[in-house]
Amino acid sequence: MALDASTILSRLDALPRLRVLHGPSPLEEAKALSRHLGGPRIFLKRDDLTAAGLGGNKVRKLEFILGRALAEGCDTVIVCGGYQSNLARIAAAMGARAGLRVELVLGGVPGEPHPNTGNLLLDHLFGANVHLVETEPRWDFGTAIPDLAARLTREGRRVMIMPLGGSSPQGMAGYVMATAEMMQQFGEAGIAPDHLYVAVGSGGTYAGLVLGECNLNPGYRVTGVSVSRKVGYLVDKVIAETAEAGPILGLPRVPTAESLSLIDDQIGAQYGTPTEAGREALGLLARLEGVLVDPVYSAKCLAGLIDHIRSGRIGRDETVVFLHTGGTPALFAYDPALILPDAAA
Repeated sequence: MALDASTILSRLDALPRLRVLHGPSPLEEAKALSRHLGGPRIFLKRDDLTAAGLGGNKVRKLEFILGRALAEGCDTVIVCGGYQSNLARIAAAMGARAGLRVELVLGGVPGEPHPNTGNLLLDHLFGANVHLVETEPRWDFGTAIPDLAARLTREGRRVMIMPLGGSSPQGMAGYVMATAEMMQQFGEAGIAPDHLYVAVGSGGTYAGLVLGECNLNPGYRVTGVSVSRKVGYLVDKVIAETAEAGPILGLPRVPTAESLSLIDDQIGAQYGTPTEAGREALGLLARLEGVLVDPVYSAKCLAGLIDHIRSGRIGRDETVVFLHTGGTPALFAYDPALILPDAAA
């Protein structure tokens, strides 16, 4: 039997937590976008407006991850990601607030530009120590992270190494709690969404949402839109990580491979490279709703949602929620020609 929201919240509330959220993020109806697409009803869950470091989905994860680090007596955290990592930016901001030393190991494939703007500029402003490395393949940091951790430990620091994307049981707790939060908002709005769409990178946010789905029974299907990896890899990763996280978080149910809904047709040339469909989605939401999405994650997710509406996979009489995961500072790191949609789009 699915647990009720109060039981889930009480179990998770007992976990160590660095509290920065000011309350639920807004749930807004995108009426103009819905009209433009001929239905269905579309709602935006505005996790781009969460507190700390210009917001985003990583805030919910980091409340629990950094809470654990502080509870264990750590004074330093090492975070890895791409040059324009959203996790790095928010970890730098929340670490500054908590008095933690933040070391960022940021990588990209050889030749990938890394202008000191967007998230990377903010990393420096928040006082993080930034280490830029080349990674080939993309997410292979070699010995850079363990070597840094060993040096800091020799210096007397107590170090926590954060997993890529913040994908950990503690990080997933943030989006199990977000499921309960959304269910309350849906009840207040008098809606019963059929679908929820979210961008998938490392998979931690999606994993937390499907844990919430199978334990809280919110009534919608969570569809993850991959921006970097193929479905087969993600299914194996999510199943393994939720199987580990469920018992740690006190959740009796974990998803099965058959229960997952993932697509990988919006990745484009590679992770981080804008797509035509993403550009169209970015422009539509900006011009019709005055809401910005980023070209790396949320624009590609929105493009997948729009494609499913146009193809009939989402019915015209259904209700869908787009979970806006933030990342908008990355807009400023891109050549405008790569992200500006055609005026007629």
